[in-house]
Amino acid sequence: MNRDFKVKIETEEEFFADLIAQAEKIDQGIIPEKTIERVSFPDLETFYRFCTPKRLQLLQELHKIGCVSISALAKHLHRHYKNVFSDVKTLENAGLVEKTDKGLYCVPWDEFTATVKLAS
Repeated sequence: MNRDFKVKIETEEEFFADLIAQAEKIDQGIIPEKTIERVSFPDLETFYRFCTPKRLQLLQELHKIGCVSISALAKHLHRHYKNVFSDVKTLENAGLVEKTDKGLYCVPWDEFTATVKLAS
């Protein structure tokens, strides 16, 4: 797979400033070597609500076992289907989990890196 995913803690202003800077580089003909795949959170509290221990475990196990249905994943994790479904959909909406053409879910990332700026 060899794909990485970036998680950033940044303000909305920082997010859009980075987006504009990237767009300006593209306008100048400077194309990034690889696509930046990421999700941003406005603060650590929001990130911690999103990235719970259960969701981290789900990501690790799903990466390990490969593409599976939510039902199979719930059985593998020994968790209720409803809770796994909710977590998978949350992670899918953020881009950390992907759905295949066959309706199976997988984690295409070898790792995801979180960046937290401590001071402005």
